[in-house]
Amino acid sequence: MILRTFFGHDIDYSKAATMFTIHHLILVLFGLTTIVLTLKYAHYIKATFDHKFRMILIGLLLFLEITYHIHNWTYPRFSVPLHICSFAVIMNILLLITRKHKFFEYAFFFGTLGGAMALLFPNSLGYTYLNFRYYHFILLHSLIMMVPLYFYKGYHYRVDYHTLIKVFKSVIFMAIIVYILNGIFKDNYWFINEIPDNVSNIFQNYYVYIATFITAVFTTMNILYFATHGPLKQEKTAPKTS
Repeated sequence: MILRTFFGHDIDYSKAATMFTIHHLILVLFGLTTIVLTLKYAHYIKATFDHKFRMILIGLLLFLEITYHIHNWTYPRFSVPLHICSFAVIMNILLLITRKHKFFEYAFFFGTLGGAMALLFPNSLGYTYLNFRYYHFILLHSLIMMVPLYFYKGYHYRVDYHTLIKVFKSVIFMAIIVYILNGIFKDNYWFINEIPDNVSNIFQNYYVYIATFITAVFTTMNILYFATHGPLKQEKTAPKTS
């Protein structure tokens, strides 16, 4: 019975991670802890057990992404890796395997911002702390932030403003593709075809929501860019590998 509840689909929004609840605070604290610890210990980890650390992260990310889709299909709920965070998982895994800078460029924005936004504005679908999806949500979004921050601090990887513009253009292009696929699949990947429940009380007009969404993406990308080109900008930048 306990396993059925833990891996089942019992929905109870009163016990789920919804906005401005104790569970929302827990998610935010996990996110902040991930950022602080990654930046603090990245150099030490890279110097002592970098390869093992990267292999562990690859295994965890693969496990979390696969189990997410398996669990959705058992609902049954249509599920394919089209969410922003799924793309971040793919970029993170490629970065961890190859250590190539071209993957870091996308992992840096998609992973760091995707993970942070998910924890700040959780869309839990009503899964409670009695369900594995509650812990899956915390761990997955913490990890997709951890990986690019690890390469930022441990490997000294950086992006320039040209890269920011390139990634933002990619976001717009991909959003159009996802919007079309949502129409085909009757879904709401990237939360761009419909206003998600967690912000529906803030936005009543779809077009205002989309304009705010695009503006917020570009603004947060700039905030991340300038925040990571401040006190640490004097650190030696690792050469890019294609």
